[in-house]
Amino acid sequence: MEKYGGVFMAERRTAVDVATVFIKAFGTGDMATVTECLAEDVVFQSPRVRLEGAEAVTAAIGGFAQVVTGVDIIAALGDAEQAVVVYDMRTGPFGTLRTVDHLVVRDGKIISDVVVFDTYEMRKAEETQASAAG
Repeated sequence: MEKYGGVFMAERRTAVDVATVFIKAFGTGDMATVTECLAEDVVFQSPRVRLEGAEAVTAAIGGFAQVVTGVDIIAALGDAEQAVVVYDMRTGPFGTLRTVDHLVVRDGKIISDVVVFDTYEMRKAEETQASAAG
């Protein structure tokens, strides 16, 4: 699935197509495309949060995307309904986080996204902030 001028081409979209467009949009802060990729009843789970519904998921992803400076996709594999995307997520405050998303796609929309990454750098930053504040 290619995106031209903010519109998805009407060609047949595989789960990997949808997943990579979604991850790239997240990496560039293109929240309109992120939202376009999500089903209304999407379920999102990460090491830090579990959310349901496109509005809540878009808000959370949009908040986190503010610290993301880009993504480099390493691999994207899948079948008719599932995709696994491995990528490096570059962030300002946490450095580069190796990340894996397992996405389930139906009718061209993401219905489930389970994100896995090591939270050590995030926890370390939070501890530093807490020590400075306290």
